[in-house]
Amino acid sequence: MGSQTQSQLPVVDFTNQNLKPGTHTWLSTCQVVRSALEDHGGFLALYDNISLETYHSVYSEMKNFFDLSTETKRRKTTEKPIFSYSGQRPGIPLYESAGIMNPLNYEDCQKYTHVMWPQGNDTFW
Repeated sequence: MGSQTQSQLPVVDFTNQNLKPGTHTWLSTCQVVRSALEDHGGFLALYDNISLETYHSVYSEMKNFFDLSTETKRRKTTEKPIFSYSGQRPGIPLYESAGIMNPLNYEDCQKYTHVMWPQGNDTFW
Protein backbone atom coordinates (compact mmCIF):
# COMPACT_ATOMS: atom_id res chain seq x y z
CA MET A 1 0.00 0.00 0.00
CA GLY A 2 1.86 3.09 1.12
CA SER A 3 5.16 3.50 2.89
CA GLN A 4 6.53 6.77 4.15
CA THR A 5 9.07 8.50 6.23
CA GLN A 6 9.08 12.15 7.13
CA SER A 7 11.65 12.95 4.46
CA GLN A 8 10.00 11.03 1.61
CA LEU A 9 6.71 11.14 -0.22
CA PRO A 10 4.42 8.19 0.45
CA VAL A 11 4.34 5.49 -2.21
CA VAL A 12 0.91 4.29 -3.32
CA ASP A 13 0.71 0.97 -5.15
CA PHE A 14 -1.88 1.00 -7.94
CA THR A 15 -0.71 -2.33 -9.40
CA ASN A 16 -2.93 -4.49 -7.17
CA GLN A 17 -5.36 -6.48 -9.36
CA ASN A 18 -7.97 -6.32 -6.56
CA LEU A 19 -8.10 -2.52 -6.70
CA LYS A 20 -11.77 -2.26 -7.71
CA PRO A 21 -14.19 0.47 -6.54
CA GLY A 22 -16.01 -0.49 -3.36
CA THR A 23 -13.57 -3.20 -2.23
CA HIS A 24 -11.58 -3.08 1.00
CA THR A 25 -8.39 -2.64 -1.06
CA TRP A 26 -9.94 0.32 -2.90
CA LEU A 27 -11.11 2.02 0.31
CA SER A 28 -7.76 1.45 2.01
CA THR A 29 -5.89 2.88 -0.99
CA CYS A 30 -8.22 5.90 -1.04
CA GLN A 31 -7.33 6.56 2.60
CA VAL A 32 -3.60 6.35 1.84
CA VAL A 33 -4.02 8.77 -1.10
CA ARG A 34 -6.03 11.21 0.99
CA SER A 35 -3.52 11.14 3.84
CA ALA A 36 -0.63 11.58 1.42
CA LEU A 37 -2.25 14.60 -0.18
CA GLU A 38 -3.20 16.16 3.16
CA ASP A 39 0.10 15.49 4.91
CA HIS A 40 2.61 15.74 2.03
CA GLY A 41 0.81 17.43 -0.86
CA GLY A 42 1.48 14.45 -3.11
CA PHE A 43 2.65 10.87 -3.44
CA LEU A 44 4.63 8.60 -5.71
CA ALA A 45 2.40 6.24 -7.67
CA LEU A 46 3.38 2.69 -8.57
CA TYR A 47 1.54 1.80 -11.75
CA ASP A 48 2.92 -0.71 -14.21
CA ASN A 49 0.88 0.29 -17.26
CA ILE A 50 2.83 3.48 -18.01
CA SER A 51 5.99 3.24 -20.08
CA LEU A 52 9.23 4.76 -18.81
CA GLU A 53 9.22 6.99 -21.89
CA THR A 54 5.82 8.44 -20.90
CA TYR A 55 6.87 8.79 -17.27
CA HIS A 56 10.06 10.65 -18.19
CA SER A 57 8.33 12.91 -20.72
CA VAL A 58 5.64 13.93 -18.20
CA TYR A 59 8.23 14.54 -15.49
CA SER A 60 10.39 16.51 -17.91
CA GLU A 61 7.51 18.76 -18.99
CA MET A 62 6.42 19.39 -15.40
CA LYS A 63 10.00 20.39 -14.61
CA ASN A 64 9.95 22.71 -17.64
CA PHE A 65 6.78 24.33 -16.29
CA PHE A 66 8.11 24.85 -12.77
CA ASP A 67 11.40 26.17 -14.20
CA LEU A 68 9.52 29.04 -15.86
CA SER A 69 9.94 32.44 -14.22
CA THR A 70 7.53 33.28 -11.41
CA GLU A 71 6.21 36.14 -13.52
CA THR A 72 5.36 33.73 -16.34
CA LYS A 73 3.74 31.16 -14.04
CA ARG A 74 1.54 33.93 -12.57
CA ARG A 75 0.04 34.80 -15.95
CA LYS A 76 -3.74 34.73 -15.83
CA THR A 77 -5.11 31.52 -17.34
CA THR A 78 -8.59 31.57 -15.77
CA GLU A 79 -10.91 33.56 -13.54
CA LYS A 80 -11.00 30.70 -11.01
CA PRO A 81 -8.36 31.34 -8.32
CA ILE A 82 -7.86 27.67 -7.38
CA PHE A 83 -6.50 27.02 -10.88
CA SER A 84 -4.10 29.94 -10.83
CA TYR A 85 -0.45 29.60 -9.95
CA SER A 86 0.35 29.62 -6.25
CA GLY A 87 3.84 29.70 -4.85
CA GLN A 88 6.73 31.75 -3.53
CA ARG A 89 5.19 32.03 -0.07
CA PRO A 90 7.51 32.92 2.83
CA GLY A 91 6.12 30.28 5.21
CA ILE A 92 6.34 27.48 2.64
CA PRO A 93 9.12 28.45 0.21
CA LEU A 94 9.21 25.14 -1.70
CA TYR A 95 5.46 24.97 -2.32
CA GLU A 96 4.15 25.59 -5.82
CA SER A 97 0.92 24.55 -7.49
CA ALA A 98 -1.02 25.26 -10.65
CA GLY A 99 -4.07 23.85 -12.33
CA ILE A 100 -5.45 23.66 -15.85
CA MET A 101 -9.16 24.23 -16.34
CA ASN A 102 -10.67 21.23 -18.15
CA PRO A 103 -7.39 19.32 -18.48
CA LEU A 104 -8.97 16.67 -20.71
CA ASN A 105 -10.16 19.28 -23.22
CA TYR A 106 -7.81 19.75 -26.18
CA GLU A 107 -8.58 23.44 -26.71
CA ASP A 108 -8.30 24.35 -23.01
CA CYS A 109 -4.91 22.65 -22.69
CA GLN A 110 -3.72 24.35 -25.87
CA LYS A 111 -4.93 27.74 -24.54
CA TYR A 112 -3.13 27.22 -21.20
CA THR A 113 0.05 26.19 -22.96
CA HIS A 114 -0.08 29.24 -25.22
CA VAL A 115 -0.37 31.54 -22.17
CA MET A 116 2.69 29.95 -20.57
CA TRP A 117 4.68 29.56 -23.81
CA PRO A 118 3.47 32.13 -26.39
CA GLN A 119 6.09 30.75 -28.81
CA GLY A 120 4.45 27.32 -28.42
CA ASN A 121 5.25 24.07 -26.64
CA ASP A 122 3.54 21.13 -28.35
CA THR A 123 5.20 18.64 -26.02
CA PHE A 124 3.65 20.18 -22.90
CA TRP A 125 0.06 20.23 -24.06
